[in-house]
Amino acid sequence: MKTYSVALLAVALMAGSTAAGATGVAARSQATTLGTVTIPVIASGYRITLIFGPREAMYTQAEARRTHPKTGEIMLRGSMMMGGTGMGMPNRHLEVHVLDRRTMRPASNPMVSITYQALSPMMMRPVSVPVAVMVGLSMDMSDIHYGNNVSMAGGTYRVSVHVNRAYATYTVRL
Repeated sequence: MKTYSVALLAVALMAGSTAAGATGVAARSQATTLGTVTIPVIASGYRITLIFGPREAMYTQAEARRTHPKTGEIMLRGSMMMGGTGMGMPNRHLEVHVLDRRTMRPASNPMVSITYQALSPMMMRPVSVPVAVMVGLSMDMSDIHYGNNVSMAGGTYRVSVHVNRAYATYTVRL
């Protein structure tokens, strides 16, 4: 068991696999605040790190050149989630960093998909996150990551991340 100091109480890891040959990891975590939560796991040949934080300003490359913002994310591909999916306006930023496990450098053009589902007595259907490829405004390409702003009320969620044939499943309480 690992302990994290920022809003994360505990993380327990368990390996799994599927008949299709994909390998994955299930991570269970507890979060106590709206602060940033970071959960790294190893799945197949990748280190997949899930990060939840407050909503981020997201800019196209042209907007960033034109407006010179000081904080936020630059979208290299994809677009910002604007709400209207019946879930309300985005209030959190969900991102996934994917590193090659051998080199610990960003994986080369991985196919990433992310879904989340509230775990409650009336479980909602999984929500597919429109994945944008981003880099932090003041960061270099070693910060490349995948995700978007999302609408998630307080509660417990299952977040599933697929990277090529690998997957990681996280249970997070916000």
